[in-house]
Amino acid sequence: MRERFGLGAGRSGGIALAASCALIGSAFALDCPDPQSIASRGVLQETLADIAATGKILSSGDPEKKTVGVIADLRSRHPKADGAEIVNYVITAYCPVINALTTLSEAEKKARMDAFSKQLLDKVY
Repeated sequence: MRERFGLGAGRSGGIALAASCALIGSAFALDCPDPQSIASRGVLQETLADIAATGKILSSGDPEKKTVGVIADLRSRHPKADGAEIVNYVITAYCPVINALTTLSEAEKKARMDAFSKQLLDKVY
């Protein structure tokens, strides 16, 4: 049986996670959230492969446009998921993609995640 992972932090956790993921102090590297086991409350039941696939989708082309499709897909597969669960999952999937971009400085990575987080929150809520 494949273990499933996601990231959950309760209803207000998505907003806090999105902000904290992108706005870490300038002396630190971008700190991406780790996928959590579905044994935790408020976690989308997704595998590590699912999370990685979502990151690939978001990294192929315009992430703002791709986000709409990802959100719709997650809502169709997880109709009882709240906004925070979706935000947390998408941030968990996309942050490592940005973190792996060696052509960006840490400040540029943080700025990119901040902009992505803001547009994600607008789309989910």
